[in-house]
Amino acid sequence: MRALLALLALGVLLTAHELAHLLAARIFGTRAVVFSFGIGPPLFRFRALGQRWALGAVPFGGWLRLEGENPHDATRASGVPFAALSAGRRMLVFAAGPLGSWILAVLLLTTLFAVGTHHPVGTTIGGVDPGSPAAQAGFRPGDRVVSVDGDPIQRWSQLVEALAHAADGSASVTVARGESTATLVVTPQLDGEGRPHIGIRQLYAFERLPPAQALRRAIVHTGVVVQRIFREAGALLAQPWGGSDKNRTVGALVWDAARAAEASLDGLVRALAALSLVLSLFFALPLPALDGGRILLTLWEAAMGHPLDGRVQTLLQTLSLLAGVAAVAWLTYGEVRQVLSMTLGP
Repeated sequence: MRALLALLALGVLLTAHELAHLLAARIFGTRAVVFSFGIGPPLFRFRALGQRWALGAVPFGGWLRLEGENPHDATRASGVPFAALSAGRRMLVFAAGPLGSWILAVLLLTTLFAVGTHHPVGTTIGGVDPGSPAAQAGFRPGDRVVSVDGDPIQRWSQLVEALAHAADGSASVTVARGESTATLVVTPQLDGEGRPHIGIRQLYAFERLPPAQALRRAIVHTGVVVQRIFREAGALLAQPWGGSDKNRTVGALVWDAARAAEASLDGLVRALAALSLVLSLFFALPLPALDGGRILLTLWEAAMGHPLDGRVQTLLQTLSLLAGVAAVAWLTYGEVRQVLSMTLGP
């Protein structure tokens, strides 16, 4: 069920990405030969808004072919051929996909923040697990963590990192409690995934924001999510080498995201926004088959006055394909390595 939910969400976001390309092209007068909802042989065709549409046999994602995009296509364009657009306009059409995915993430988060959602309250503790190291050390709900081993703590992520690198396995944590402070010594334990924990939960409070403020927070939050995506990507690439976070694999990330999406509507919206941002960053990569690479090729054409040699483009396409295959193989090796380590032991 979770895998199906993830696939459906990915298909919807891919369709939105392609629709952003189409919208930008239509603004400049270029129409699509066909826009297909889904892939595979068309089950149904219709004409609307001055162009053809289709429903693919496999209801996953979408694709489009712009008029004049293929120089070898003899079909007469009903609008402005894509190849006749200026280099700047073609780059804007290519950039519309990643930009559209980012805008969709912003809209999802803006709606969530405007309707109302729970948000973390700084470094304030919302709950303490009974019998946990934190409970034994004397932590209480409502305590606000001020420092760990003398280092100031301003974000919950800093607290997690400080506990993970606690000297001699124990940490001296200073908390603000009412009008006074208290210093507590706690020894983190390792959970089933090898991560240190002491049995505390961050405090969350419900908040509903005005639309303008919700939009501002959504834009800022996308920056936070993008930083997290880069960290996770680095952990994924390091995992097959035996990185510090050995349990972070592609499968684990997808499973966690699907589980969060199943848990609540709030989790579903956040997961969709994060996945849309992942797509935005992926398609912006400077590979010839992706939007980022096509923008670079168009920049070359604008600067040099002619397109890059076809043989060079073919070579770049081949190299990017090999790089993609190598990345998939490397991540697959990480998945297999993790499964073997769990079943056979270290």
